[in-house]
Amino acid sequence: MATTQTVIEVGATNEEIKVQLAASDGKHLLSDPGNHPAEHFKDQMSWLRFQTRQYLIRFTNNQSDFVYSLQQKHRTPSRDVYFKYTSLMGSHMFYVIVLPIPVWLGYLDLTRDMIYVLGYSIYLSGYLKDYWCLPRPRSPPVDRITLSEYTTKEYGAPSSHSANATAVSLLFFWRICLSDTLVWPRKLILLSVVIFYYLTLVFGRVYCGMHGMLDLFSGAAVGAICFFIRIGVVHALRNFQSGEHLWFPFLSLVWGLFILFNHVRPIDECPCFKDSVAFIGVVSGLDCSDWLVERYGWNLACSRYESCGLKVFLRPLVGVASVVIWKDVISKTAVYTLLVKLLRFHDDRDEKEHSHDKIPEEVECSTYVGVPNVEIIGRFLIYAGIPIIVFLLCPVFFTWTNLR
Repeated sequence: MATTQTVIEVGATNEEIKVQLAASDGKHLLSDPGNHPAEHFKDQMSWLRFQTRQYLIRFTNNQSDFVYSLQQKHRTPSRDVYFKYTSLMGSHMFYVIVLPIPVWLGYLDLTRDMIYVLGYSIYLSGYLKDYWCLPRPRSPPVDRITLSEYTTKEYGAPSSHSANATAVSLLFFWRICLSDTLVWPRKLILLSVVIFYYLTLVFGRVYCGMHGMLDLFSGAAVGAICFFIRIGVVHALRNFQSGEHLWFPFLSLVWGLFILFNHVRPIDECPCFKDSVAFIGVVSGLDCSDWLVERYGWNLACSRYESCGLKVFLRPLVGVASVVIWKDVISKTAVYTLLVKLLRFHDDRDEKEHSHDKIPEEVECSTYVGVPNVEIIGRFLIYAGIPIIVFLLCPVFFTWTNLR
C-alpha cells in the first residue's frame, strides 16, 4: 500500500508550512490538533510550557513511521475488528455502564477505588494533553482504526487509554495478591486475565494508529501515579469518617469545580476536557453519596452471590436502565432548568458556539475558545448524579423488585 508523506522545507515560514501541509495527499494534517508549526504554539504558551513541548516533540516527529510499519506488518481484518471493538473498554460510555456493576454485585469498595483512580487518571492525562499539545501519529501514512472520530480530535500524549488500563490493572493486581479468600491457582488465572486485558488495550492503541510510544509510556506513568496516590490516601485516612464532618461534601464539590475551572487551556480545540468534567463529577458524586450513607447510617450495601444466589445477576438490568434514564432522559433538562431558570446562571452556551473560528474543520482545526461555564457546571452535576443513582437509589429499586 503506497503512501505519500509530507516533507516540510527547511526555513519555511509559518504560513508556507500551513500551505504545504494542507496541500498534502490524504487527510489534511492541520485538521488534527498538534500538527501546526512551532510558531503556532510559541505565541500562545508560556516559555516553560513551549520549551517542554519542543523537547517532547522530538519523540513524536517520527512516531508515524514506526506505527505505519507496525500496521503494515501485523494488520489483518480479524485483528482490525478485535482491536477496534476492544478499544471500547477505555471509552466514556463503557465506564458509565460497567463501573457500577461491582457495586450491585456487592463489591462496593472495589468500585470506589476504581472511580478514584480512573477519575484522576482521566483528569491528569487530559491536563497534560492540553498542556503539551502533542500530535497523534499522522494520518496519512497511518491508518486510524476507530469507531469514534471524536477521539481522533484529541492531542496524543499521554494516552488516556494507557493511563486507565495501568491504574485499573495495578488496582486489580494489588487486590488479587492481597486477597485472603483466593487460592494461588485462582489468583494466577485472574492475574493472567488482567495482563491480557492490559496488553490488549495498550497495544491496541498503537495497532489502531491512535498513539505512539511516548503517548503509551507517559499514559502508563500517569496511571501508576494515580494508583499509588490512591493507595497512600486510603492508608493515611483509614480511620477517617466523612459522615462526621459537615464540610466534607462541600469540599469535594468545591475541589472538583476548582480543578476543572483551573484546567489548562489547549491551543486548538480538543474534546478530552469533557471527559475530565464527567469523571471529576462522578468522583464528587461518590463522595457525597458516601457522606450521606455514613452520616445517616443507611444500610444500602448490596448482598453478594454467596448469600443471595443467581438473582444478583438481574440487578444490572434494573441498575443500568436507571443510569441510562437519568443520563439520557432526565438529567439534562433537570440540571439546566435548575441552573438557568431557578438559580439564574448566565447561559453562555450560544456565545461560545458562535465564537469558533470560521476555518472549515476538514482543512484546519479551530483554535480553542473554551467550554461554556454553565456547561461545565451542568455536565459536572449530571455526572455527579450517576453515583447517587448507583449507590443510593438502585439498592432501593432492588428492594422493591425483590433483588436485594
